[in-house]
Amino acid sequence: MTTLTRKAFLQEMSGKKIALSQAQQDPRLHDIDLTRLDLSDDKFIRDDMEMHQLFKTIDDFDVNGSYRSVDMGTPAQPTTAGIMIQAIRDLAMDDVADDHMVLDLPALGDFQIQDTAFRRAFPKGFRGIFKRGSRGRQVVAIQYALGRLGYLKDSCDGHYGKLSTAAVRAFQDDYALEVTGIVDEHILKLLDQGVSVLDLRPPVIRSGEDPMRFMSDFRRMDMPTLSVERHQENTTWDSPSVQIAYGEFVANYWEVMKENKIEADCKALALFFMDQFRKQLAEDSFVELPLPRSRRGSFQEREWSVSTRHKTRGLFSTLVELARRLFITEVRRNYRAVKNIQALDPDHSMVYGVNMKYPRTSAHQVAMAATEVAAWHPSMNNRGDKRKPEIPLDVLEPGHMIFMDHTGNGSYDHTVNVIKVERDEGKVKQLILAVGSYDDVRDSLAATVVNSLGQVNQYSEEVTVDFDAEGHITDSRVTWSSEPSYVVHPRYAARNTLMELKAGGQLFIGRWG
Repeated sequence: MTTLTRKAFLQEMSGKKIALSQAQQDPRLHDIDLTRLDLSDDKFIRDDMEMHQLFKTIDDFDVNGSYRSVDMGTPAQPTTAGIMIQAIRDLAMDDVADDHMVLDLPALGDFQIQDTAFRRAFPKGFRGIFKRGSRGRQVVAIQYALGRLGYLKDSCDGHYGKLSTAAVRAFQDDYALEVTGIVDEHILKLLDQGVSVLDLRPPVIRSGEDPMRFMSDFRRMDMPTLSVERHQENTTWDSPSVQIAYGEFVANYWEVMKENKIEADCKALALFFMDQFRKQLAEDSFVELPLPRSRRGSFQEREWSVSTRHKTRGLFSTLVELARRLFITEVRRNYRAVKNIQALDPDHSMVYGVNMKYPRTSAHQVAMAATEVAAWHPSMNNRGDKRKPEIPLDVLEPGHMIFMDHTGNGSYDHTVNVIKVERDEGKVKQLILAVGSYDDVRDSLAATVVNSLGQVNQYSEEVTVDFDAEGHITDSRVTWSSEPSYVVHPRYAARNTLMELKAGGQLFIGRWG
């Protein structure tokens, strides 16, 4: 199987053009909305930006997992992406200048900046050279564009440093440009064109449907059908087949939640997994599971409260809103990049997908309703050794939850969901965990009680933890976040998912049952 890189494609298409009228009649390209790629509205696909967007669109049909290349297949068995690339090659013609064509970049005076942040940062048009050592709001705009395009992994701090330089170099390399790490007027225009055609909304928001209804359309999500053994009239949470089905559901549905940027606090994330499983199981197997409860406690069924950037339902979405409604101007240090971005793009919301809230229910109530799998034992105390988890790894299964009592006073105030457990010769080699939480934006402390939703920012993260043969932690990292890293740095790791470093803290492993 051959591979075509984006860089090679752009080099191959340099000086070429594709006539929209011909491409739209080619059955090999019928699945592509070609008119959307004609950024210059001249009935042709041409120049670096339009060809780049064409490759990106074809890459959506590729399955190799890399946005920098597509698998072409073989001449006898081409892939879908390979068929589309061949169609483009067949249609490509030399882009010879005539009265109807513009090959070079337009004069700056004729070029209209499209992106809001760029317009505010460059009120007199694109001009200047930016390189390592540059600072200011114009650098923030450049970083913001690089972040949205997937090149910058650091925060938009307005300082053009090592990571910004690396992001620019990667951008230039992808566009088959001279790799200098320096931003000039040509790069500014390409960045502006790139972000102007982006749609960063997750599918649940783009659909325009009710978010809860959308997230409950399990067939649309290609969720595997749930089936459980029914050897008796009443199938319960304690049934082994239900526990296995729930573990499989959690692993699959977490990918759906990530794609749609579901944000929730810790207990709401656990409850959302549980509630959606109940819905799909009833739909697929006609099994109606009750709300989980244990001999220690239970919680009441509540109606979910759903928030989006357009219907925040009390959650703040911009820092300007905080200052206007709540007179809060000083925010935690982790949100400085947010202030920088929202100064240039006031519409940039901290609600990136859908916020799920389960009202009037505490993390402690959820912990008490869970069935205990492994209780806390003083021997699990790692005494500050961050290599040692404070739970027995060998009992963990997908669908389990880790409950944390930060102070040891008997009140559990944090919940972690176990998504995947990878074992090697019976020993846990890797864990994938789903964590929901929130910040009180006024300070740098970890809040556990919500006093005002207007001061709260919810988010979700995925933490991957690796272990050696002795069960010691060798690495932990955030492998996904509902919030982009160019806005807010990730918060979670093994130290706050598998252990409690505060004096007296305790953990236990639970399951629904």
